[in-house]
Amino acid sequence: MTVPGAVLRGALLLVGAVLVVTLGARHLAPLPDLVLVVVASAALRAGPRAGLLTGLAGGWLLDLLPPGSAVLGTQALLYAVCGFAVGLARRPGRVSLVWVVAVIAVAGCGLEAVRALLALAQGVPVDVGSSLGRVLATATVGLLLVPLFNVVERHAEHRRFA
Repeated sequence: MTVPGAVLRGALLLVGAVLVVTLGARHLAPLPDLVLVVVASAALRAGPRAGLLTGLAGGWLLDLLPPGSAVLGTQALLYAVCGFAVGLARRPGRVSLVWVVAVIAVAGCGLEAVRALLALAQGVPVDVGSSLGRVLATATVGLLLVPLFNVVERHAEHRRFA
């Protein structure tokens, strides 16, 4: 990963996290997980290590932005593991959009399952329909944004600075 690529991923994570928190405060549903889309894009493009680091950074952003996390670092750990797992699903060369959507949907299901377990452990009710809607919205947004992110990142990495 090059410096321009890392800066671009950081900016995308920041925009995604702020949008998720802002739109979530307005109780829009189903709200796609934009941070997961950026993490999955990085992991599918550059592998498990980049996915882990991008997931860790994105999770920290979600932990620190209000309302934050009940236990600091929970989201960072979840997104890091998710980024690593998505990176293991990386395929060399061109991949179909069906594969991208499937990987993002499975990652979203895993995140929602762990979040549901954490909520149940704290005695908070879980809305399964809302969770499934969030996974579907995330996969749909991933279908649209992951190819765009890959093109923009490829352009940023190959651009020569004079």
